[in-house]
Amino acid sequence: MGYDARLELTRRQFFHVGIGGAFGLGLAQFLQAEAQARALQKRSVKSLIFLFLYGGPSQIDTWDLKPEAPVEYRGEFKPLTPPIPGLYMSEYLPKMAAWARRFSVIRTLHHTNRNHQPAGCRLFTGVDPGSDNAALLAPQPSDPPALGSLAVKAAPLKTAAVPPFIMLPARLHDQGSAFKGQHAGWLGHAFDPLLLEQDPASPNFRVEGFSLPANLSLQQLERRRLLLEQLDSLAQTSPERAALHQFQKQALDLLLSSRGRSAFDLSAEPDKLRDRYGRNRFGQGCLLARRLVEAGARVVFVSDCTANGHHEWDTHQNNFKRLKEVLLPRLDQAYSALMEDLEARGLLDETVVYVGGEFGRTPRVGQAGFSGAGASKDGRDHYPNCFPGILAGGYVRPGVLYGESDSKAAYPAKNPVTIEDLVATIFAAMGLDPHTTITSLDGRSVPLTHGKPIEALLTFS
Repeated sequence: MGYDARLELTRRQFFHVGIGGAFGLGLAQFLQAEAQARALQKRSVKSLIFLFLYGGPSQIDTWDLKPEAPVEYRGEFKPLTPPIPGLYMSEYLPKMAAWARRFSVIRTLHHTNRNHQPAGCRLFTGVDPGSDNAALLAPQPSDPPALGSLAVKAAPLKTAAVPPFIMLPARLHDQGSAFKGQHAGWLGHAFDPLLLEQDPASPNFRVEGFSLPANLSLQQLERRRLLLEQLDSLAQTSPERAALHQFQKQALDLLLSSRGRSAFDLSAEPDKLRDRYGRNRFGQGCLLARRLVEAGARVVFVSDCTANGHHEWDTHQNNFKRLKEVLLPRLDQAYSALMEDLEARGLLDETVVYVGGEFGRTPRVGQAGFSGAGASKDGRDHYPNCFPGILAGGYVRPGVLYGESDSKAAYPAKNPVTIEDLVATIFAAMGLDPHTTITSLDGRSVPLTHGKPIEALLTFS
């Protein structure tokens, strides 16, 4: 039996079904699963904002320029003066470069998946999907859980002003179907993300459910919560049922929380700050991510994708024009605004920020053969052999350049990093032991990841 997307905690299900019945039960089970997963933490656990550049940004045109390479490799862009020794960033990322002493760059990520679905699935879960055939990658209940689901299971929230794991602004698709890595898999639907399928830059952006229906007041909700408490005190219930009632009350508490309702309200931000992030889907998504972690979310996943969840960074054609006119300026503005905002609010040390795509692009312009789509004379094809990722905040050691690519950014020359090790490093940067064992829905004990965290990128002082 395939994965039933109707069961997910999507926007409509999470909020609409209920204030009456199914909502109370679904969210209650969500909170119950969190409570069951509580474990002692040696360190305070941080939040994660995962900025996914869907389509695969070119390593040699972004954070690993090779100014001495032949022109057919180095392309059109010039590097900025290195903000830290050895870091050659694109001239179209000047605002991001100003934060180079606060982030670290992994330059040698690599894997074997050449298509978007399997590569994305691997990045989102830390598990090799075992196939490059998108037709075989429809979501299933037995799938590996998304990183956010794993993090919430391993380190449940003590309070729940907002859902702990949120993805926006769309469910990601390729070749006509959604792909693995965007749900909780074998952890069960209680750990699925809340999926916001809306454009936060739209003037009409509004998350339904955090505004009460016209026929239901806060006073009526409060009366329902009190009635539930009275019924609990009268009823002879099993411990399991009593616990479920407790989670139902917590579900109502979420709707009664002004903090939870206001977290999704971007109109509360000054126009100047909204402009600073960029009045576009990705920029406003980054601003919303900041508001959500500030309200207590554990993981917020923001994709730079099209309105219908397809890739923006898939530059088979017009690589340089697309990068310099749209993609890099948008990223430069949003990332620098997010870092500035997090630091100003004292949230950067409490929030890990990761930026990257599912793979890189072919080092030679016009080089084809790595995917069915190939590349035009001004494009770059998919390339999983060597690509970068950017880490900041939390327990990340800032200002580190980890790994070196060869002279053409084609292969790792020093310290190659697997996706599994990247995922382990992200968990460790959040304060989670990557080898913590969690229990699946069917009772299996499974470690968060089989990867090994990169010690050079971490600091716990």
